[in-house]
Amino acid sequence: MADVSFSASLQISKDNLAGTFARSSTTDIATAGMLVHTLTLGTTPTQISTATIGSLGMAFGQSLVSVTQATATVSIGRLVGGVMHESAVMRPGEAFAMRLAPGDYAAKGAAAGYRIQVVILEE
Repeated sequence: MADVSFSASLQISKDNLAGTFARSSTTDIATAGMLVHTLTLGTTPTQISTATIGSLGMAFGQSLVSVTQATATVSIGRLVGGVMHESAVMRPGEAFAMRLAPGDYAAKGAAAGYRIQVVILEE
């Protein structure tokens, strides 16, 4: 049995565009390690601490922003030399899943006080 199972589904129905997308996947991890961060963000990058993880693996996250405007985004990305390179941008309630490459990561909000939850699994 796989160590981690996850799934995603998408249903589109807008004018002449219609379709569905559903995928599930499993993966194994060598070490049972996990970090969970719930961060309150500013408009400048907030580094996501990964000090207790030996090798970065899958990351899952969700915007905890309760405002309903499409511009109320939070983002996550690589942090290189103090500069954040966005990898995922989420509107309120949206989520992401990705496998992290080695390096430093950060998150920021379009406005101060926006929140994000990030779960990082050890590889």
